[in-house]
Amino acid sequence: MARYSNPPLADIDPDDIADRAGTAQAFGVDEVTIKRWVHLGLVEALPIPGGPHLYHLPTVARAEYRAWQHGADRPARGGRRPGWRVGQTAA
Repeated sequence: MARYSNPPLADIDPDDIADRAGTAQAFGVDEVTIKRWVHLGLVEALPIPGGPHLYHLPTVARAEYRAWQHGADRPARGGRRPGWRVGQTAA
């Protein structure tokens, strides 16, 4: 089980779902980073049998915030500021 679990599928807004590439783009990280977070047990793909790996963006945002708090890529992001949202550039 992931540290940041997804809500039940019935409670997920389709606008809050992205594939691995879209998730990486939304957070300004490489796809490898998303794969690493899955491997480390921080997040998990949505349980859609036979489908592509899809991720719940608000859940990934919680994992990304934890990584940021622990020093991940702060200079590249320019630091987090109040009101920052998923998909927003740091500058």
